[in-house]
Amino acid sequence: MKEFSYGAIESATNGFALENLIGKGSHGVVYRGHLDNGTPVAVKKPSPASSAHGDAKIRNEIAILASTTDCPCIVNLVGAGRDSAGQSFLVMQLMPNGSLRDALRSHSAAPSWPRRVEIALRVARAVASLHGASPPVVHRDVKSENVLFDAAWDARLADFSLAVRVGGGGRTEPIGLPPAGTIGYLDPSYTESKLLSPKNDVFSFGVLLLELVSSRKVMDVDSDTCSIVAWAVPMIRARRYDEVVARILRVAARCAAEKAEERPGMGEVVRELEGVVDECVSWWWARHGINWCSIVRNYRVWRRRRRRRVGTRRIVCKDHLAGGGGGGGGKFDLDSEFRKNHS
Repeated sequence: MKEFSYGAIESATNGFALENLIGKGSHGVVYRGHLDNGTPVAVKKPSPASSAHGDAKIRNEIAILASTTDCPCIVNLVGAGRDSAGQSFLVMQLMPNGSLRDALRSHSAAPSWPRRVEIALRVARAVASLHGASPPVVHRDVKSENVLFDAAWDARLADFSLAVRVGGGGRTEPIGLPPAGTIGYLDPSYTESKLLSPKNDVFSFGVLLLELVSSRKVMDVDSDTCSIVAWAVPMIRARRYDEVVARILRVAARCAAEKAEERPGMGEVVRELEGVVDECVSWWWARHGINWCSIVRNYRVWRRRRRRRVGTRRIVCKDHLAGGGGGGGGKFDLDSEFRKNHS
């Protein structure tokens, strides 16, 4: 992890200029910046009102992010440092394409169904990675607002200010830590017992799945059933849903089970969602009458023939190179095709 001077970060954010402010919470504020080498970053530091409490949250976030660098589904930690008063700040990969919550509320660019399944799988892998750490990490604030999109539009789990390490295996009660999280995503069994476990994140992830499927607000005071769980679970049990979303809804219902012991582990959730992804891809190819196995076989034959030609005659395919070596102009985008055929 790189150590940054406060002066370097102050310069990167243009003196923490107001126009570079991109987020504000109870514990910290986030600014957009550019390092000397041009790398875009997000800088998080304690909010003026939070003082020592906010600094402790930032230091906790730095420690946890520093231990999760091998997971591509979690926001990257670039570095950290301290200001002249000794308060910590962290420097993260900039996530320029907003949050999942914003995407789900968008009427013009709402994610397609295959895209939603892909997002769900990436978040599941992120949470499973935290729970598989030693000791396990409980995020405590898994929600659509904390799922951000990087420059390539890949979803990443962010905001670890509430995350805590717990004892391996069973439940534990962190000393001096009252229940924390976001209403609607918060596990009722956690708030009642004050006992923390990875299953609390599983509940929050189940709520996130329901939100992904329905685009409905997690809490809606104008609705007869203000909670998305109270609205969705009875419908799932009554089987009032389309078969296209059957599998993902069943996963969501299991995750949002009232009793923690009835919820699956995140490893099982990842495997279930991987199956949903495979099913979505297979369904799309079948719908359009495309034999995927035949495509793979023909591609491999073409590759073998091309290698022979290049090896014996030194022929260079200019059209291929013009596309950046990977045929950029001919790249097949499943998501774009799905949108085109279902708009």
